[in-house]
Amino acid sequence: MAIQDALPWPPQPATAPPRPGRGRRRWSYALAALAVIGLVTGLLVWAPWHKVPTTPAAVHAQSPTATSVLVSWTPGKGGTTIDHYLIVRDGTQVGSVKAGQTSYTDTGLAPGSSHRYTIIAATGKQRSLPTRKVSVTTITPSPVGLTAAQETWTTAVFHWSPSPKGPAPDSYTIYDGSTSVAVVAGTTDSYSVTGLTPGTSYQYEVTARWGQHESGRSSVLSVATLAPPLQGQVPLQFKTVSTPGGGASLKPGQKWSDTWTFTPDCTGNSCTLKADAEFAAPGFSVDSFTMNLTASGSGYAGSAKVKITKCRSVSVQNTITLHIAANNGAVDNGGWNAWNGTMVLNSPYVTADGGFFCPQQSWNFSLTGTHS
Repeated sequence: MAIQDALPWPPQPATAPPRPGRGRRRWSYALAALAVIGLVTGLLVWAPWHKVPTTPAAVHAQSPTATSVLVSWTPGKGGTTIDHYLIVRDGTQVGSVKAGQTSYTDTGLAPGSSHRYTIIAATGKQRSLPTRKVSVTTITPSPVGLTAAQETWTTAVFHWSPSPKGPAPDSYTIYDGSTSVAVVAGTTDSYSVTGLTPGTSYQYEVTARWGQHESGRSSVLSVATLAPPLQGQVPLQFKTVSTPGGGASLKPGQKWSDTWTFTPDCTGNSCTLKADAEFAAPGFSVDSFTMNLTASGSGYAGSAKVKITKCRSVSVQNTITLHIAANNGAVDNGGWNAWNGTMVLNSPYVTADGGFFCPQQSWNFSLTGTHS
């Protein structure tokens, strides 16, 4: 009984001995849980102070000159406060600006060259993602100030200036309509055209070239070569100014009309005129003659031999001398719309049959003409 009374009642299950290592694992689990809680708490405290910069938006690029590009953008929304932007051209950083600036001018580029730009926002060593790439090609500006300097009957000289938006080009190309007529060095600012037709209009344009890149054409320059003074059939009025007197068949003040044909032959610096003319005064037979006129002062002059008068039965070899000039204000690009002149008919001393002679005599006439 003593033994039974010593046993626990009711009977207790036997207690198994503790397994080795179980307590250490429990401590490890507890420490891990504490570490996770601490990490989450730390993230919640740290994250607001370490936001990544937001990528800029609305990037644009334009070329204001042949050697520069202006890049602009809009700041991104949210993210950490930034202190500068990085400008990247074709994969290489070419500049940076402070955070308050949202544009950058990239210089030193080649005319007609193509580039791609991105912008990165930065603060300290933190960087945003780059913006989308924006492409731009630098301009190739056209020559300006195309003006005619001089026109003659068969030549024209004109000048231009390089565009202020670009450097001097390698060369200039001169166009006449769709045809390229010449290529000159980029240091040249004028061109002389030869072999043109008198009294004809031409239109010229000029382009600038840098390497393989050609500008658009300049504004069109209209050039008109000088028209011949007189051309084609020209009506004119004769008036008798003086006669030898005596038995002369013409009287001072007597008038009549006629038409002469002028054929010009113009070179770069001058014109000659061939006049297919006639003397058809009342009381005289019509006598045709050809006279070549050359420049003389501000007009033209020439002479011709023609048999007009008679001494008894002898036909006299007369000399006609002609001077013509345009009226003031009556010249349109070289062409004469109104003109006047003098004509002298000289008769030499002539001996006729039977000892009869005719003295040297002259008739003077004034001429006026209109031609449009």
